[in-house]
This record gives sequence, structure tokens and C-alpha cells, in this order.
Amino acid sequence: MRFRNSSVVAAVAMILIAGCQSSNPKAEPFGKTYYLDGAGNLGFGTAQVPRGLQKAGYKGDVEVFIWTISMNPLIDQLNILGAAEAAGRRLAKRIKDYKKRFPQNRVNIIALSAGTGVAVWACENLDSQSHIDNLVLLGSSLSHNYDMSEALANINRNVYVYHSPHDSILSSVELLGTIDRKIGVKSAGQVGLKPPGGSAGKIINTPWSENWRIVGWAGGHTDCTSEKFVQQEIAKRILTPRSLGSSTLGASRMFVLVNCAPP
Repeated sequence: MRFRNSSVVAAVAMILIAGCQSSNPKAEPFGKTYYLDGAGNLGFGTAQVPRGLQKAGYKGDVEVFIWTISMNPLIDQLNILGAAEAAGRRLAKRIKDYKKRFPQNRVNIIALSAGTGVAVWACENLDSQSHIDNLVLLGSSLSHNYDMSEALANINRNVYVYHSPHDSILSSVELLGTIDRKIGVKSAGQVGLKPPGGSAGKIINTPWSENWRIVGWAGGHTDCTSEKFVQQEIAKRILTPRSLGSSTLGASRMFVLVNCAPP
């Protein structure tokens, strides 16, 4: 195949180079957090989320999990052939592998937009030996009434849903279809996550506030991945004494691993 657009070639090359990096073994004993970008893998939060967590004191390993099949956000959002569900199964396998090596460690997932669907499906595919602790959903394009019962069974603590009525991108998703293929239904990123049967207290919906403008989230679709917002708000959802480096192993620097496994 011949690429005519040099920028596309450069972007693909950057992904492949990053994907060749290996995990930092000194960071993994402090815990693991996976970050999933939105449709198209456009890079929103892939640098800001790890840096924000690091500045908040998180010493665990942060892995940026690339789940998309296209650099076209529309293709990924339409979830053609169930690619997002398949990516969820791949992420679940990575979590299981990590928990086999560090069974006592806490695992968290932070996801943006369509990546939130992948994150939820990953949770559905976990087992009793590989629960995660917290799931953080930012600008979620999952339907607001998605049945979370299977996912919640594999989440020890909470699901934090940050939502905003000013998210214009999700207004378009309402017409095109949510990541779980519902048309004419509002996304969780607009109104919060309100599954049938309730949430047994695990789902914590957090609406946008004017107070967050000062730390970078103005209520839009992707600015919720602002480094300052991550540092001051999201980090507190996942920090524990161990993830802050309270271990005989000592503190270690954070390392971002980009997963370029094929769909």
C-alpha cells in the first residue's frame, strides 16, 4: 500500500515506534493504570493523563492502550464489526496477565469518549482473580442507560463518570449512535450513567462545574484530560499509599507503555 499523505505516514510511524517500548518493571509493583483514548486515537490525554497522575504522586505504571482500528474517529465510533468489543477482550487479557504477576496490586482504568465502551467491555471479560479497583469515564459516548451489571461485578470500588451538558461532540453522537450502537439516546458523558436497576452505590456521577475551568476542563469533550484536571481531580480517585510509593521497593519513575497489538 502506498501512502500519499506524509502526515499519515509520520503518525503511523510514531505509533509503531512507541509500541516497541517495554514496560518499566520498577513501576509495576506500585500498581497499574490503563488509559484509553477516544475514537481515532488522536492523542487526547495520552501525554496529559500520565503526567497529571505523576505530578499527583502516582508511582505505578501507566499503559496507554491503543484500541482503535482506524485514524478516522467516525469509523471507530460506529464500532464496525464489533471492533471495540474485541479490543475490550484484549485489554481484559492484559489485565489478567498483570494480575497473575501482581495479584495484590490495584488496577485502574481511565478512558475517554468511545474508549469508555472498550473499558467497560474489558471489565465484563474479567474474572474473580482479576478485578480492577476503579473505572474513570471521561466524556463517555456509551449510552447513559447501558446495563453495567456484568462490569460492576468485576470492579471492587467505584465507577466515576464525569459528564457535561456542554459537550457538543456527544450531541452529534446522539444522532450517529453511541459506541454501544444506540441511536437517539444520550451518552453517559452528557447526563451521567444511569443503568437499569441502579448502581448499588458504585457509580458516582460527577457533573461539570464552573470551578473546573481553572484546571483546564471547560466542559468540552476532550479538555477533561487536561493535565491539571487529572492531577487535582482524577488522581484522587485512584491514589493509595502503595501507588504513592509506600513500599520497601522505593519510589520509581512513571513509564508510559503504548500497546500496538493488532486488533
